[in-house]
Amino acid sequence: MSDYVIWLDSEKAQIFALKTSGIERTHLEKKGVDHHTHNKKDHHGDAAPEHFFRDLALKLKDAEQLLILGPGLAKNHFRTHLETHHTGGLATRIVGFENSDHPTDNQILAAARKFYKTYDLFNNPISETRRTN
Repeated sequence: MSDYVIWLDSEKAQIFALKTSGIERTHLEKKGVDHHTHNKKDHHGDAAPEHFFRDLALKLKDAEQLLILGPGLAKNHFRTHLETHHTGGLATRIVGFENSDHPTDNQILAAARKFYKTYDLFNNPISETRRTN
């Protein structure tokens, strides 16, 4: 099991797994996102957010503790998803929930330091595991 810090908005998530062997970063994007669409009404009522949240929850299934960061309502919707779906009790593992605009990887990890003081991993390099589109 690992501790995680994730930053997410309505289209993507940066996932940092804090493991004893180091920090692993994974990037997840919502499938079917049209980056040229600026009308938010286009995304209401479609199933894509639920699929995105399900995929994200699957990546976090071994989470011991979970810190969620993000700029808007997506983090609230993800927490609701965790509370209302069968995701192995992930909602009970949330230790922090904060607003965060569009931080760098180092800023995300600095926020994680507040919650995961038992780790001495922040001097280790971040390894890129894979990109999911």
